[in-house]
Amino acid sequence: MVSTEHRSNFADILFGNRRTSAQRYNALFAEETFDQDWWSATQDPGKRAYERYLRLLPRLSAVDTVADLRELVTLHEQATVVDPHLGALLTVQVNLVLGTLLEQHTRSEEVTDALAALLDGGAVGAYVLTEVGHGSDLNNLETTAVYDPADGGVFILHTPTDTAIKFMPTTAAPPVAGVARFGIVFAQLVIGGVRKGVYPFLVWLCDADGQVRPGVTIRRLPEKPGLGMDNALTRFDQVRLTRGSLLSHTGTHIDEDGELVGPIPSDNQVWRAISRVRVGRLCISAMAAAVSRAAVTIAVRHSAQREIASMDGGRVSLLDVPAHYGPVVDAVVDTYLSTIAAEIAIEGFVDAIDVHDDEQGPKLTDLVSLTKYFATSTALRVCGEVRDRLGAQGTFAHNKIVEYRALRDAAATAEGDSYVIALLAAYRRLSEADPWEPGSWDGQEICDADAPRGWLNWLQARAAYLQHSTLQSYENTVGGRQTRWDQVYDLALAAAEAHVASHAAHTLAERAERLPDGPRQVIEQVVVLFAVRQCTAHGADLLPDGPLPKMRESLRDTRIRLQGSLAPHLGELVAAFELETGSLRTVFDADSYVVQCAKALQVD
Repeated sequence: MVSTEHRSNFADILFGNRRTSAQRYNALFAEETFDQDWWSATQDPGKRAYERYLRLLPRLSAVDTVADLRELVTLHEQATVVDPHLGALLTVQVNLVLGTLLEQHTRSEEVTDALAALLDGGAVGAYVLTEVGHGSDLNNLETTAVYDPADGGVFILHTPTDTAIKFMPTTAAPPVAGVARFGIVFAQLVIGGVRKGVYPFLVWLCDADGQVRPGVTIRRLPEKPGLGMDNALTRFDQVRLTRGSLLSHTGTHIDEDGELVGPIPSDNQVWRAISRVRVGRLCISAMAAAVSRAAVTIAVRHSAQREIASMDGGRVSLLDVPAHYGPVVDAVVDTYLSTIAAEIAIEGFVDAIDVHDDEQGPKLTDLVSLTKYFATSTALRVCGEVRDRLGAQGTFAHNKIVEYRALRDAAATAEGDSYVIALLAAYRRLSEADPWEPGSWDGQEICDADAPRGWLNWLQARAAYLQHSTLQSYENTVGGRQTRWDQVYDLALAAAEAHVASHAAHTLAERAERLPDGPRQVIEQVVVLFAVRQCTAHGADLLPDGPLPKMRESLRDTRIRLQGSLAPHLGELVAAFELETGSLRTVFDADSYVVQCAKALQVD
């Protein structure tokens, strides 16, 4: 067993300079105000999330948090662990709404009033973007904001068609008393009959008494099982807005002559208008990785407490049963790589900010998009595996897995569908140079369980070969761009995912080099097992002439050996996530779950 001190080593390579912030938020969420008795779990988690948010708001230094990307992401992660509903709420209120208002080049009276109400808890916001007929194709949004020069200049916000009905934003009246609701509504700006692009507008939707404003129609959507959010359908009927309601981080406004001044640059205009979505996508990626970390932590705690009948007689701990600990080890390994992938994206974003690079450019966009796809796909596998490993315990909300899975499902759709944005990123990779060198894999070393370098080389070669195959197939397909893309989309996505996996594995291995021999070898085994499982799951993509690993034993035998070697370190590996009992809160905390069930039956 690795000594207790090495969990700190593992935490350092996972979180780096974000670790201190994570510990601070973990301590905050462990306080009594966020406590929850598992026996009396709330029947209205959405309302509880709003109540917790309003208690949290004065403690946040929200303006400073938005300005510090690492701090913002860490807040979202740790909130998601203690309450997935709260984590989902923060993505809207802190990142999308507050972040958008703070980015305004000039603050009109309307923006100033909304900011004050948001920061003192008198109002909450909604990010009103997608429509019934338009999800990812944001250039085609149909909601219009027509400039009318009469009465000093106003905008007329309108829903012209049924496909333009706003779909899914949290526009319904808040489930807590005395809180108003405004929206940041995206619409086609029309001046003199000419469309000028999609812009955000500040629109008050509901008063503090829950009364919906004139010209606005809102109907709550049916509940999303497992994740309480006030999603709704919203229609606007000739709603009049002041000139100060037009929002833009570039200072866009309409002058006294009715001319558009300082428009958002036309290149990638819509995505520049929704600038906070890219940050939100990063937060969502990190939240998905946090869900995986919390889930496997619960699985290991449960396994340490649960015993079953042995075929040899007597009782045996689940942690000693390969059929149980093997899938748990796999889930922990995937979680480590997902966490590192999120860290790579976070640091890439921070670096872009530091050098004043284009945050809306394709390089950063694709990094964050592919990371989101990788992290949410991992969370899907991990939550599914953990739910099965917990048996009946995994079906109850108080043990979190159902809620974590629901958060993952919502995350996969929020800020751009994970699959769709990954496909777009994969498509843009068609313009890159062919990285494959024929014969480069010949003579490579044996890939053994104790040879991480060989497996790292294989991961890199696999990514290069798949990209090569994609480019070759695209070039050899006859037809237009859509026809050619339809023939290679699966190859392109596989290549992009392999690239992310290789990058994450290499980064984890590089960070492990600074560790003492004992913990370094554990992390190297994590990397090798990840590569082995990648080969098992995706090796067929390399047939017939791709770079398959050279091995002395079968993939299955290597996997079993590595699982057995890592099983004694499960406690240390998940302890590195530093999800103390106070913030995670399940039936497996402190006392054993058997003791807690017995206490639940005690009569005062």
